[in-house]
Amino acid sequence: PRYILETEEGTFLMSAKKETNNHSAQYVLSLSEGEDSAKNSDMLLGTIRSNFLGLEFVAYDTGLSPQRLSCSMPEVHALQLVRHEIAAVQYRSKLWGSKPRGPRKMEVAIPKILANGEVTVCRTLRPESEGLMAQLKNESPSVSVFRNKQPKWNELIGAFVLNFNKRVTQASVKNFQLTSDEDIDTVTLQFGRIEKDAFNMDFRHPFSPLQAFIICLSAFDNKLCCE
Repeated sequence: PRYILETEEGTFLMSAKKETNNHSAQYVLSLSEGEDSAKNSDMLLGTIRSNFLGLEFVAYDTGLSPQRLSCSMPEVHALQLVRHEIAAVQYRSKLWGSKPRGPRKMEVAIPKILANGEVTVCRTLRPESEGLMAQLKNESPSVSVFRNKQPKWNELIGAFVLNFNKRVTQASVKNFQLTSDEDIDTVTLQFGRIEKDAFNMDFRHPFSPLQAFIICLSAFDNKLCCE
C-alpha cells in the first residue's frame, strides 16, 4: 500500500510506502510522488518500524542503525552517523479480559522543543535504554508526550464518539485526537476518515508535518490485543 499526504488544495507534500516483505510493519517515507520512492535515496525522509505485535512504532531519519556501526568506531564519530529518532507511538487496549474492549489507548513521544525554539535531537547508540520509546515508557522529561483523547460512549448510536468539529465524517477505529499532558484541553493532532480511502489530518505546534504523518500512518496497522 502507498499513502499520500497532500494539502486540501491537492498540493503533494510527501508519501509513504508499506514494505510487504517484513514480519513487522515498515514504511518508507519519501518526498517522491512516484511509485519508486524507495529507490530514490535523494528523496528519502526516513522509515517507520513497528514491533511484531504492531503496538510500538519508531520513526527514524536516513542515518545508520546502531547495529550497522562498527564496535571499534569511536563513539563521537558513531554519533555523527547514527540515525535520528523522529517520533515514537505506543498502543494498548483500554480494558483487558477475554477480549479487549473499548477504544485504543495511544501515547506519542517526540523530541522536546526548548523555550528558545531549539529542537532537541534524539540520536543514540543505545535505543533500548535511551531512544524515544524507552523515554516514553520511563516518563522522561526530555521528550514531549501526547495521549489520545478518550471518546465517550453514546447510547443513542451505540458507539464511542469524539467531537471533530465536522472535520471527520465517518466512524473508524483509526480516528483519534491527541492532547499534551501540559494542556489536555487543546487538540494538537486529529485524524479521521472522510471517505473510504481518504482521511483528514489537522495538526499544530509542536508537531511538524512529517511527525504528524508518521503518527497517523501508525494507526493503519492491525494491532494484536488491541482490535
